Amino acid sequence: MSDLHPTVEVGRFVTVLLRRWRTIVVCLVVAMIAAAAYLALAPTSVTATAQVNIEVITDQPFSGQRQPSALIDAATERELARSTEVVERAAEALGGGITARQVRRGLSVEVLAGATVMRIGYTADNATTAVKVADEVASQYLRYRGELATERQQAALAPLIERRDALQAQLQQAATGRTALLNELSQLVSQISGITTLGTSGGTFLVHASDVAPTVSPRSTTVLAAAGLLGLLGGAVLAVVADAVRRRVHDATDVVAGGGGPLLASLRARQPAELASEHDADALLTAWHRLRPQIDVDVPVMLVVGASDGAPAAEVAQALEQAAGAVEAMEAMESGSPTMTRRPRAVPVPAEEGHAVALRLAPRAGLVVIAAEKGRTTVREIDALVDHLAAVSVRPAGTVVAHRFREAGTAPHRRGVGGGPTPLALEAGAAEATGRGGRQ
Repeated sequence: MSDLHPTVEVGRFVTVLLRRWRTIVVCLVVAMIAAAAYLALAPTSVTATAQVNIEVITDQPFSGQRQPSALIDAATERELARSTEVVERAAEALGGGITARQVRRGLSVEVLAGATVMRIGYTADNATTAVKVADEVASQYLRYRGELATERQQAALAPLIERRDALQAQLQQAATGRTALLNELSQLVSQISGITTLGTSGGTFLVHASDVAPTVSPRSTTVLAAAGLLGLLGGAVLAVVADAVRRRVHDATDVVAGGGGPLLASLRARQPAELASEHDADALLTAWHRLRPQIDVDVPVMLVVGASDGAPAAEVAQALEQAAGAVEAMEAMESGSPTMTRRPRAVPVPAEEGHAVALRLAPRAGLVVIAAEKGRTTVREIDALVDHLAAVSVRPAGTVVAHRFREAGTAPHRRGVGGGPTPLALEAGAAEATGRGGRQ
């Protein structure tokens, strides 16, 4: 049985979701409406991104075995791209009233790990501005890096060139020691040549912001999809919680959970005339066959007690009484004599009349059947009724689950109003039924 337990729990979970699908749909609709309102009210932002390749800035040739990305300080490059010099140059080049503060506010810079690629993005309220600013900042950043590279190169070359010129002057005047001077001069020329070959471009464009479609935020598809998912999950959670707090009766599992005994019948009819359908007629006959061995032949009275307001106790009682009469009549015809000496009777006690009548009549009846309204009676209501019956030493023989019967044009039943039976009338009727059961 332990192996079946997870399957049962999953099945129960699915059943709850199917029964409370309206709750899930309502949550989904609310979430989608909220998402639509957010998309309508939230400001739209557009982000354009340019990608550049960063050249290493150095005044010394480096070994080809070292990766260029290892020579770049990502944090420094990010701050350089956001520096006052770059931002002010970009704002001046853009014109149109764009200030350096506005440029810096919407600017985002990212250096890809393990690479010499930088992404420069700009967020604005329209695509045109975002693209222009992103490309201009990237261009000014590369130009500024190129200027820094050139300055560093010139600073490194200046003392070497000065020394080279001095050595050349000494060679023209020296009569001895020329070999040493030539060696030193050769080394200087080699150093100057090496530094001169270092790149000073600062970097190159890989992708212009104008070459790719900008990103729009919030994205309607993403927001709606997330809202739909949250709505479904929220609805599912709410359905499960609502079922746990107020579990309603639908099938045998719910009846047993409330202690209402076995499920005698689950009727599909919504109008009394539909009780003659093949399914419900068979269910009622089967219910009587299950009840007959338990009924007292001397007091063949069934008490049908409604578990909740609206539970069709009267209709269920009448249907059970008719089913019992049909079975007994058929068997009397087949055997020539009735099986039961007294005609079975069924007395309804609607929940609207309170539990007092049921508790007084239950010990005097042959057996007690609970009538529950499908999808409305709760498990707790059945449990409460069973607990009351146990107080007078009565155990229900089972439960019949049925829809609320309501003829077209009739008003809902109210206690003691509009000709409805009062508790005293019901009690008197039950006593009369018991008496008639002995005479018939």
